[in-house]
Amino acid sequence: MAASRFLFVHGAWHGAWSFDLVRLELERRAVPCEAIDLPCLGDDRTALSEATFESGVLRILDRFGTRRNWTLVGHSFGGFAATEAALRASGRVRSIVYIAGWVPRAGDDWKSVAAMAPATDGFRVCSRKNADETAIELDARAATPFLWHDVAPGIAAAAASRIRPQPTEPFESAKIGGTDALLAKIPRSLLLATADRVLPPDGLRAVATRAGVPVEELPTGHCPFLSAPKRVADALLGVR
Repeated sequence: MAASRFLFVHGAWHGAWSFDLVRLELERRAVPCEAIDLPCLGDDRTALSEATFESGVLRILDRFGTRRNWTLVGHSFGGFAATEAALRASGRVRSIVYIAGWVPRAGDDWKSVAAMAPATDGFRVCSRKNADETAIELDARAATPFLWHDVAPGIAAAAASRIRPQPTEPFESAKIGGTDALLAKIPRSLLLATADRVLPPDGLRAVATRAGVPVEELPTGHCPFLSAPKRVADALLGVR
């Protein structure tokens, strides 16, 4: 069987740049990997009005092209778009790995799953909707002790400088289609960040258990690809 090709899907406010360090780790091992900007995030300049959950899913599918054996790696909220894309991908996805995020079942919408495992109170007060409620703006300075508390200061500062407003529509419309039977055909796992200050680990573990998805622990905060890229690469490749 051909080797898996990794495609990284970032979480809210972030971009493909989030995975630069872990991609370097994988590339050193001759492992093919790519990362994608979801609409209106990272370096993407899609208009905010066009930055929908559906457009994000379609962007992932477009990146697949005709290639197969993809492992989708979804961070935090990015796991929703990754899951929906995998279900539509006609067998091109080998597996899904969630990093510090919710693991949905078929039929789940983001709001209901997030209610089972809500963000911490401290992190929630770091964000607010813009004037017309089309985006959620994050105070990167206030959010740093939650998102990047275990990340080297220079790397954390660089990440904070690249954060962009998160379109609201994907949160509102994110929903997983298909059936649990179809989803069960795609091997899935969760890399749980045990020192996460954004999404409490116990809540994420409970959601993963509900979905019947195994959990592997990483002793990191919410963004292990920035704080411990080698550990993440090892986990993705099954290195013990």
